Amino acid sequence: MPRTIIGLDISEDVVAAVQVKSLMQGYQIINCNAVPITEAGGIGVALRAICEDVDSKGSACNSVIEDGHVSFRNLRMPFIDLKKIRQTLGFELETMMASSVDKYLTDFIEVDRVGSQTDIIAAAVNRTYIAGHLDNFESLGAEPEILDVRNLPLVNQILMQQDCPANGILLCLGSKKCSIILFLDKRVALIRQLISNLPGLNTIAVLTAKREQEFPPFDIQAYEAALLKLCKSVSLTLRGFQTETGSRNVEPEKIFITGPGGLIPETSEIIGKGLGLPATLLNLQKTASNIQLSEHLAGIYNPALMDNGLALAIRESKKAKGFNFRREEFQVKTQLVKLRKELIQAAIYLTIIFLLLAVNLGVEYQDLKKRNAELDRRIEGIFTQTFPNITNVVEPMHQMKTMIDELKNTSGAAPGKNMDRKVLEILNDISERVPKDLEVQVDRMVVDQEGIQMRGRTDTFNTVDSIKKGLESSEIYKDVVIASANLDQSGKGVRFEIKMDLSQ
Repeated sequence: MPRTIIGLDISEDVVAAVQVKSLMQGYQIINCNAVPITEAGGIGVALRAICEDVDSKGSACNSVIEDGHVSFRNLRMPFIDLKKIRQTLGFELETMMASSVDKYLTDFIEVDRVGSQTDIIAAAVNRTYIAGHLDNFESLGAEPEILDVRNLPLVNQILMQQDCPANGILLCLGSKKCSIILFLDKRVALIRQLISNLPGLNTIAVLTAKREQEFPPFDIQAYEAALLKLCKSVSLTLRGFQTETGSRNVEPEKIFITGPGGLIPETSEIIGKGLGLPATLLNLQKTASNIQLSEHLAGIYNPALMDNGLALAIRESKKAKGFNFRREEFQVKTQLVKLRKELIQAAIYLTIIFLLLAVNLGVEYQDLKKRNAELDRRIEGIFTQTFPNITNVVEPMHQMKTMIDELKNTSGAAPGKNMDRKVLEILNDISERVPKDLEVQVDRMVVDQEGIQMRGRTDTFNTVDSIKKGLESSEIYKDVVIASANLDQSGKGVRFEIKMDLSQ
């Protein structure tokens, strides 16, 4: 069954939904609608109305954080490892936030890498706002799997088109806010939000969403004056970005216009005049080659209001170059249910793997059983050779341990004045006093009434001194002397002889 996805775009003027069906090569728009946001009802009422019109059952859902609730920062981080960037991002933003960074959920996108550093755009959203925002979806059956920022998925779709210029701007013109996304060398370089206050635009957006045929008189001169004022703010923002980053190439080739401002035909001409650049009204459904529009939606789909919803619906995946604020305490709780098919397939594969492992373990068990029997026979043979006087062999390991303990207890004392000290005790003490990281080979050791003589080979003269110092720290010996220390015939090692007396 083809997968269907809904893109829910929430702006200050309308809530738009676009539902697409994933095809073998591309997508097909199967439903769409836009509902105005009224002061009385707010976003919650508009969301409920849109979800009742666009059946969301069985569909995945992607949505956005409304404009004005996201804070953006361009940063240069001293890492290229994205995990390290995420771990340290909060510390970097701490001095830039008006309140504690813990109150915000942060995410970032990579812009560029310069040597061992990474340029990023960081976004921060108040956690309390996200919790309240997600409450609007709770009873609608359309809980978003991805919560991106507005317009970024749309820019990513523009960048995938073959005729897209290397440098450009997307302007999303709302009645009160304007979003700017600048891309350079086909990479998003700047995201900013400005105040627009475009007179009459909210009325046009509301009536268009209601599919009204008649509109009240529109003051195009007041609209043009406000739009030209906005163009000056855009120019100042671009110049500020150029100064801040030291970039010499902040020269957009084209401006793409979307949002309610795209409902006014004169908008592109005014923007082009105000910024001195070619401007065009965006229509993603027509410019993208892999999107089909169902015939009955030809008169309903409105690119100015719905292109953002369409870009959300065809957003490639969670690995796409975008933000996602469904993280940490806001992770999707119904993920296992939505991945039921994948889990069933995984369970089948795991069952097959477990069966193969069981067969493999059975074969290994038989092999280990044979090897164990062979080792038992070899142990018994070694025991018989070592203790030929014992003919009744029942548990060779236990019997061998008992015999060794008896030999230890009856081992001769070291000859000399201190007759109660065992040879094994002396050997153990020497072993503990010689540092284990030293390269030492003992060729001969003599324990007699005169004391102890130890001959061997090591790597350097310093090692011989280290051995002497280690032995001097013991209470068992006195007068530890290096009798000789000479290079061996190869010239790569040292032959040594150490003599020491036993303490009283």
